[in-house]
Amino acid sequence: MYLRLNKKLFHEGDIKMNVFKRMGDIISSNVNSALDKMEDPKKMINLMITEMEDTEREIKVSIAEKSAELESIKRNISSADDTVKRWADRAQMAVDKGNDDMAKEAIIEKRNALENLKALEANSATLENIIISLKEQLNEVSAKLNEMKTKRNDLLSRANAAKEKMKVNETLREADSIKYAKRFEELQSRIEKWEAEAKIFSPSQKQIKSTKESFEEMELERDIEEELNKLKNNKENN
Repeated sequence: MYLRLNKKLFHEGDIKMNVFKRMGDIISSNVNSALDKMEDPKKMINLMITEMEDTEREIKVSIAEKSAELESIKRNISSADDTVKRWADRAQMAVDKGNDDMAKEAIIEKRNALENLKALEANSATLENIIISLKEQLNEVSAKLNEMKTKRNDLLSRANAAKEKMKVNETLREADSIKYAKRFEELQSRIEKWEAEAKIFSPSQKQIKSTKESFEEMELERDIEEELNKLKNNKENN
């Protein structure tokens, strides 16, 4: 029975260590890891606080349970101690009466009671250590929880600022100078293509002259020649 109780205590101790590990994971959770997924910082911080509050309640309940178990074991220790003394007295009484057989039986019962007492004392020591550890963890969780609640607004502001900065950085990464240059080159090539197409399909700058315009040019050239000849004749006559 008492060996089973010992195993139970150590098993429960392992369970509490798992609880502490989860608590540690909550405390050490990095805000930036959540921001990487663009989570809502307010919901994240409130969730962390809720989980820490749940852990705090679990530890308090466990301390109360272990304390009750310890009180029960202490009562059993007191009873077991009385049993050891009673069988020791009986063994002495049998010896005084010269009844060796009864004395041997009493000694055997005393030894069994003593083994029972030692097992109870070992369980008591184990429980006391577990309770001490639980109280230490409770103090740590309570301190972290109070710190988290006190710094909630500050953490939220910092988280939001970090989140906005991450968005800006992402935008800048997407719109870096190389991409801008590439887009500019593409636009320039497109404009040049448009210009080439416009030049190919535009009407020729040299228009075909009408018949009237041709005659007018011929008449102008004739008049110029006539005037030039007159000037030359005047020069010869003089």
